[in-house]
Amino acid sequence: MARDLELRLIGAPVPDGEIAAKDLAALAGALQELMTRVSRDVVGSVGPGRTKRFIEEFAQLRLRYVGDGSTTLTFTRGSVDKLDIDLPEYETADRRFWETVNAIGQDMRPDWVSEPVAESAGRFVTAMRDAAPRSTLRDSDHAPVEIESSRIRPETWTAKRVATTTRMEARGRLEMVNLRSHEFRVRDDVGQAVDLLHVRDDTHAAQHVGQWVIAEGDGVFLADGLVALDNAGITLVDDPAKGLEHDDLVTLEDLLAGAPGPDPSGGIDLSDDEFAAFLEAARQRFVQTTQSLTLMRPCTRSADEWDTPCTRRTTQVTGGSPRAR
Repeated sequence: MARDLELRLIGAPVPDGEIAAKDLAALAGALQELMTRVSRDVVGSVGPGRTKRFIEEFAQLRLRYVGDGSTTLTFTRGSVDKLDIDLPEYETADRRFWETVNAIGQDMRPDWVSEPVAESAGRFVTAMRDAAPRSTLRDSDHAPVEIESSRIRPETWTAKRVATTTRMEARGRLEMVNLRSHEFRVRDDVGQAVDLLHVRDDTHAAQHVGQWVIAEGDGVFLADGLVALDNAGITLVDDPAKGLEHDDLVTLEDLLAGAPGPDPSGGIDLSDDEFAAFLEAARQRFVQTTQSLTLMRPCTRSADEWDTPCTRRTTQVTGGSPRAR
C-alpha cells in the first residue's frame, strides 16, 4: 500500500522550503537504503519468492513534495499502479523500521539490529547531522519522532569494538587525523590502516607524519581483526623499502644498447657480399619450387568431337621452356 513519509528539517542553514542538493541526495539515499535493508531483514526470515518481490516494492521511496515549514520532504512509499495487498510481512517491516527510527532518536543501538541495518542507520544519522540540527520523521500511522540531529552520533551504529589491555604494535606510514583529540593513523603499503587513539606526546608525533613508524598500544578489535591502538606511543623507524632503492639500476635502453644482434631501431645490417648471397639463395629456392609445378589446361573440343572422351593437356615446367604432353 502507498503511504506518505514526512521528514521535517528544523534550523537548516538555508531558507525554509529549500535544501542543499548534496543534503537532499544524502538524506534520500540513506533513508531509502535504511528502509530497504530493514525490509530485507524481514524477507530473510520468510524466505525468497513472491513475498520477497512485494517487500522490495513496499520499501520503494519516491520524493513527492518539498514544502515550507522548516523544509519538509514528503516521500511516498510503496508500489505504483498495483492493487493494495496486505501481507503480514508489510506490518513486520513497518514496525521494525519505526523501532529503528525511535532508536536513532534515542541515540541507542538495539541488540537485534543487524550489521547492514546499523550501517545504513549510521549513514542516515550522518546525513541528518549535515542537513539540520533538529528533525522529525512521521507518517499517517505514527506520531512524529523527534531527532536531535546535532546530539546523536554515527558511532552509535558502527560495529561494536572490543577494547583490551593487550599491548600490540602496528607498522606503517603515519597519517594525521585530529591533533585536538590526539588521534593518528598508520597505514601500510597495501592500504591496511590502524587508528591510533590518545597518542602520547602527540606534538612530537605530528612531526613524523608521512614517515614510517612503529606504533604500540592497547589493542582494540572488531570481528575482522585489529582496528585501533589505544594509549599509543610512536617510534620513528627506517622505511623498509629504502634498501630496495638503487640509483645504479640499468635502464631498459641501456640493456638493449648493450645486447648482441641487430639494432632494434634500424634494419638488417648486411654487407654487399651477404646481400648478393641472400638473393642467390632466394633464386635457387624459387627454381626448386617451380620444377615440380604442374599446370592444368582446360579441356577443349570441337562440335564434331563432342561424343568423344575429353583429353586434357598438361604442361611440365622444368626450369626452361615449357614442354607439352
